[in-house]
Formats: sequence, structure tokens, C-alpha cells
Amino acid sequence: MPSPRAAHSATRLADGRVLLAGGCKADGCEEGIAGDALLFDPASSRFLPAGDLVQARVGHRAVALADGSVLLLGGWTEDGPTALVERYLPTTGRFEPHGRMLEARDGFSTTALADGGILIAGGYTDGMRRLASAERYDSATGRSTPLGAMATPRMSHTATRLADGRVLVAGGSRSAREVLDTLELFDPESGTFAPAGTLATARHKHAALAHGDRVLLIGGAAIPEENGHFRDSEWWSPQGIVPGPPMALGRYKFLDSVVALPDGRSLVAGGGIHAELLDAGATAFHPLAGRIEAALAFASATLLDDGRVLVVGGYDPGIRVSRQAWLVSATHASPTNTPD
Repeated sequence: MPSPRAAHSATRLADGRVLLAGGCKADGCEEGIAGDALLFDPASSRFLPAGDLVQARVGHRAVALADGSVLLLGGWTEDGPTALVERYLPTTGRFEPHGRMLEARDGFSTTALADGGILIAGGYTDGMRRLASAERYDSATGRSTPLGAMATPRMSHTATRLADGRVLVAGGSRSAREVLDTLELFDPESGTFAPAGTLATARHKHAALAHGDRVLLIGGAAIPEENGHFRDSEWWSPQGIVPGPPMALGRYKFLDSVVALPDGRSLVAGGGIHAELLDAGATAFHPLAGRIEAALAFASATLLDDGRVLVVGGYDPGIRVSRQAWLVSATHASPTNTPD
């Protein structure tokens, strides 16, 4: 890329290009918040400038809309968490203000609902205060309305939409000293959350994959995170929690670098020096040949129209931000049994 970035957003546009917006661009990832965007063109494998954001931000969430535009919501700015929502219009190539969330948030989740609304849940606001609140953002009007709160404040959790339209919220941290093992289900008809079980392992900064009416929760870490990153996984289903297949590598901070592939397999790219494929039956992870430069945290992975996956940026264990990108040919990839 022309410049490094991590904790950015990556969104495939209707024409097949990928919009990379915001993030951090300086080592340490606390200074140098990016206020610009790039477009990756798969035809030329080039990154091109895509203009400036309304507000420089990192750790925000992005949602692609049916009209081809992309919303950027919340995140961290030089003034702290923000409530500002902005929209990228591919037709004009510009970002414009779109509305505001009810609360300024970072570390929160966004989930596109079946009715077109966006569920915004948890995160933290000023003073790193964790939030239990939730809201529904209407992309048509740019207005947000309050929903019932979660039972527990949480950030760095996952929120996964199920086949029936409900949303499973899993794990996260309640404070700087407490990682959660609880799950909650959001019902869009009532606008409320209900308890949904307990994980075998409390985890945050993990990732999740939906498989029908089940969700596979993978990796993450406890506190202190230096004690290790998890390789294990757990299946949630309406019937309860059972163990899932282990990954080859322990990973965390890789929520945005897990991609469901058209053939039923899933690619896990971030958080490790090798990518891994979860088979279509979701029974085993298989490391791929080839190497990524480091175990990159807060990288992004985006499925391209030709079946390849674009992996971009992130930062290494020394919090050095990368400008490198990779193309993973997952369709023809060869597993290896010897990750190192």
C-alpha cells in the first residue's frame, strides 16, 4: 500500500473493488490516525487514492448498503470515541456525513439485520467505560433508536446473525481485568436480549463463523493477553455449547480477517504467520502453504469476485504497522501440515 494501516475497515464494492478506510498508520497504533481511504483494484492489483474521510478514525465498523454505498460508524478519533456516522458514495467517490449514533463508541459490534437496520451493541465510551446499551441505526434516515440493553457491559465481543434473524453476542471484556464467558441472543422482533448460555472458556478479541443455526467461536485471549492466544474453538447452538476443532496457531485480534468462502470453507488469515482453511464440514483447520510476514493483529481480509482473498495491513507483535498486502488463492490453495 502507499502507506501502512491497521484496525482499518475493508469493504468490497459492487464493482469488485475494495474500499480501505481509516485505521492507524503509525507504530504503536495510538498516534497517526488515518483520515484517508484507498481503493484496491483487483484487475491491476493496485491501490489508488479514494479521498478523505469526514473524520479520521480507527477501530470503526463498516457496513455495505444495498444501494452500493458504505457506512463508517463510530471508532476512535484524536478526541476519543465518536458517534459520527459517514457514508462513502462510489458514484461520487466522496465521503459525506450521514447521521449519529446515540452514544460515542469504540470496540463495539455492528450487525446487519434482515429488515435493513443495523444493530449496534456494546463497546466502550469515554474513560474506557464498557457499555451494555444497544441501538438500531436506520441507514435510510440516518437516525438511531434505543433498544433493550444487554445483561452485561462488553467490548471486543462478537455479534453473529443466525439463519432465523436473531443475533448471538459472545464473550468480550467487562473491564480491564474481566473477560466474559457469557452469551446473549438479540431478538429483532422484541428489540431485547436474553441469556444464551456460557462458554467453556472466557474469551475476548476472538472471531466467529456462522454455520446454519450454529456459530463457531474461535481463538481470542484471556487477561493478561501475554499468557497466550487461544487455538481452541467452541460451537454454540440452541442445544448448548460443545468443543470445536482447534486451529494450528493461537490467534487474537483477527475478527476482520476471517472470510467465509463460496464453497462452504472459511479462511482465517490474520493473527498468525500462516493462513488456515476450515473445511466445508467445519471439522478441521488446515494450514496453508506460504507465509505472512508476522502474526498481524487488526489486519483485514476481503473476498474478491474471482475467489481470491485480499489480506491487508495490521500490526506485528511489536505494534509496528504494516503496509504489506497479500493475495491468497484459497480456491487452489494447498494445505501443509508443518506450520512454523
